[in-house]
Amino acid sequence: MTPESVPFPAHQRRYPAQPSRRDVLRIGAVGAASALAAGALSACKASNPSSPAHSLAPVPSLTPFDPSVAAGPATKLPRRLAWSTTSPGEFFTELGEGMQSAATERGCQYLTAVSGNDTATNVGQLDSFVSRGVGALALQPLDQSAQATALESALRAGVCVQGIITHPCTLQIAASQYRIGYDQGVAAARYVRTRLGGRAAVHYFNLDTISTQLKLRHRGVLDGLRTGGSGIRVVSDLTVTDITVDKGFDVMNTVLQAHPDVRVVLGGDTLVVGAYRAIQQAGSLSDEWYLSGVDGDADALELVAKGTPYRASTAFAWQLMGYGMGQFGADWVEGRSIPRVIVAKGLPLTTASAIERFRADNAEPARVFAQPQRYAAYLPLLGNISHATRQTVWQLDYTPR
Repeated sequence: MTPESVPFPAHQRRYPAQPSRRDVLRIGAVGAASALAAGALSACKASNPSSPAHSLAPVPSLTPFDPSVAAGPATKLPRRLAWSTTSPGEFFTELGEGMQSAATERGCQYLTAVSGNDTATNVGQLDSFVSRGVGALALQPLDQSAQATALESALRAGVCVQGIITHPCTLQIAASQYRIGYDQGVAAARYVRTRLGGRAAVHYFNLDTISTQLKLRHRGVLDGLRTGGSGIRVVSDLTVTDITVDKGFDVMNTVLQAHPDVRVVLGGDTLVVGAYRAIQQAGSLSDEWYLSGVDGDADALELVAKGTPYRASTAFAWQLMGYGMGQFGADWVEGRSIPRVIVAKGLPLTTASAIERFRADNAEPARVFAQPQRYAAYLPLLGNISHATRQTVWQLDYTPR
């Protein structure tokens, strides 16, 4: 059943109206002409993405992506693929490298910009990409309400918007964030029970202001820690918006002064690596510590592989992800059908051998992508959509079942 043949639930929206003069001027002649031809524009605003109901709303069950779906007519979109990143963090750089590799292979120009976690800069960069003209635009959340207007303009221009746990978008990169957090918390609780006598003080780096999905991860971590009993106390739970190793280092120095009894540190890898360095520099690091992160940063994986107190990293195959996004962006420009969802599976890596296998696959994205079942082991693909059926867009978070 095609997207047009079913009623549109609340988490999706059509774009049936004519563009305003302001939209035409903002999008530019090429983008506006494409959108007008499809009759896919409207003046409607995005739903409020900060509402908790959005992240918990029921979403459809999607069938696996079917690459055999016939292509539609080629689009007139520019052969440009853009990646708008908020941070120079290592995992975002890896995604960009994968996307650039795919763009080069497909004869597309690759554009990128880093906003330094500044919302106004990020929105300006998104606007610039749309005004210049792109076939696909990939981004991560920073301030979804602020980003929404630029993304709506891109969608009206027929661009394939690729949102990493964000919306509105055409292709959503989604993850079971609560489960990722819960598993991280449970693993830490297990360590405390078996190695620390069931008692430990915990510090957590939360990213609540970045995405509603990351609030779900936060909740999962706390619920997972509770499985270890009342002896596990979260004494420090701090919101961080600057995702850098330096920020993790600075925050952890403050935490050590306020809570010298902390022995468990959880969060994203970039920040937890900074925390590890702070603990090490303070002379406090010992075998009783337990640190774990999420993302699969190279520095974190190196620490895990060496058998340090950095015990685990829940890794995403960022380079493989970016490579797929680049391939699907090029497919979109050519009128081909692409997935509606890329599921980012978090892989808990705790041993040197598992890390070696992960690194090998992530370092050769073209080889892995050419084997659909192997690619799906890291990044399952769901649903189908194309430029010809672009009226269906994500207006809410998709949570994999």
